[in-house]
Amino acid sequence: MARPIKKGLDYFPLDVDFLQDIKIRKILRACGSSSPTIIICILGYVYQDEGYFLYWDDDTRFLIAEDVDTTEELVDKVVQKSIDIKFFDQRMFTKFRILTSSGIQNRYKQASYKKANNAIEKDFDLMNVRKSDNGVSGVDNPVSDDGNPPAVVLPTTETRVSDDGKYTKESKVKESKVKNSNRETPAAENYLQITLKMYQETIGVLNPIIQQKIQYQIDDFMDKGSSEETANKIIQLAIEKSATNNVTKWNYVEGILKDWLKHNLLTLEDIQANENSFKRANSKQKPDEVATDWSKYEAESTEEDEAAAEQERIAKLEKLRGKASED
Repeated sequence: MARPIKKGLDYFPLDVDFLQDIKIRKILRACGSSSPTIIICILGYVYQDEGYFLYWDDDTRFLIAEDVDTTEELVDKVVQKSIDIKFFDQRMFTKFRILTSSGIQNRYKQASYKKANNAIEKDFDLMNVRKSDNGVSGVDNPVSDDGNPPAVVLPTTETRVSDDGKYTKESKVKESKVKNSNRETPAAENYLQITLKMYQETIGVLNPIIQQKIQYQIDDFMDKGSSEETANKIIQLAIEKSATNNVTKWNYVEGILKDWLKHNLLTLEDIQANENSFKRANSKQKPDEVATDWSKYEAESTEEDEAAAEQERIAKLEKLRGKASED
């Protein structure tokens, strides 16, 4: 009997500015100083077991409380706050009682691209990568040459299917793989690589910190509803705009992206429409104004002044004549 292929990961990235993340700060403020440790423990279980999600039940809550040496009530409070601020996906938790997010799934796909069983279950998929074929294709989720099919993650005990049913599902996936093998759509893992390459060629040296910040921006757009491909293309557009303005700094690119996120511009079409609207607003001309003919007013003013002066002279002469006749 062949040894089962491990689904989870041996490690996961923890950013150096983890505590500066706005979502972690909100959790910290609401739940206290132990909350980041609880979040890290949960992420460890996520990546260690299934790789991109964690079933949430009483046993899991107990284990995390034991690991962190805290109360189960506090663990529940942290989880609920994490869901409220979209650190974990609310729909997935409500429907399947799992903790996951598009960012977690994206990191899992990048870390497990060489695995034969790195498929994400269709019902759990938050990455919006060709869900019509269950996110499994010869393009972005390869099956190994030895014929091992990707493992299917079952959401709950109630929805568990028979072995025959699972085999039928996998067979359909393989059929879809064959039909779509000629597509030229780039692999999902390559979206980020294209973005990073563009940054290096356009802005400058790509260090690990900048690379992680780029990933954060991609995750932020995906958390708001952009697909992985669209999120990367938005980052690429911001890089292009920065270069066009002769600014080769990540802070400038990041400023553009934050502004787009602030205004919920989540597709290239949204961004283009917003820019067109801005240009139209700035191109509106004021109504033509009739130029004032100041020479005309100056001439009229001079004639009036001269007439008044003449009347004053006449009055003075009349006054002098009257005085002379009296003498």
